[in-house]
Amino acid sequence: MVSSLKVEPAAVQQTSTLEQACEDFQHFINYILEPAKDDLEAMVRKNETKLHQAFGANLILAHSVDYLQAVRAADGITETRRDLVATFDAKFSVPGAYLANRKMELVDGINNALKHIRINPARYKGLGERYGQISFQSLVEEEGRVLCHLEEYRFDYCRVVLLPALRALSNWEFEGTDDVVSFARGEYIVAESSSYLDIYDPFDPSTAIDQMIELCNPPCLNCDQSHDECLCSKYVFAGESGRFEPAYTPTAGEIDELMSHISPSYSRS
Repeated sequence: MVSSLKVEPAAVQQTSTLEQACEDFQHFINYILEPAKDDLEAMVRKNETKLHQAFGANLILAHSVDYLQAVRAADGITETRRDLVATFDAKFSVPGAYLANRKMELVDGINNALKHIRINPARYKGLGERYGQISFQSLVEEEGRVLCHLEEYRFDYCRVVLLPALRALSNWEFEGTDDVVSFARGEYIVAESSSYLDIYDPFDPSTAIDQMIELCNPPCLNCDQSHDECLCSKYVFAGESGRFEPAYTPTAGEIDELMSHISPSYSRS
């Protein structure tokens, strides 16, 4: 008796490939990228980041593109890796005003520079025109921070580039393949909100003073540090000095609401 081979229908095979790509992406995020983010956050917070640690986090972040592209390819999206890198920040809501929509592009460039010593300007024409020569020496350790030195650029690489991009991919509670596919398509909408709302119960009047302090002292949009700790004014972006930019500005309604809790006699504007 000759056994016959069963040919798997194309649709079933595509579904299987997509499910595997989604599982791979979730495993990569949960067990590799998020732990790397947590470690880097702890080191950055204490200003104890070493150069090799920044390169390690950068390598992991750069490879997130490959896992996302695998999901997108299995979902039927045709694109080159370079196309995805170029649109990564916008698709996955990477925050920060400086290097807006350019962070993953630089992450990928730095990773390739580490691999090839220096990137070929002819192959990466856009990067060369924007930043000049990128090499493995473009990142420099300085007093517990890792700075990026390029033509007309000098800034805290971990705070301005790495952490915003790592956070954009972290802490998503995907409930299945559909959620991962939706995220990979760039369909998730990230709502901007004041960070103090995640710390305090907005309906608990006993925390009104603490909420007011948080609301009136926002961190910098670019480095996530307080006004007193922000060093953006010492850095250079596209040939111009940086500056502290508040991550959010309290509205009159927010101020009124908190003041009414702090002082019952307060008259709203």
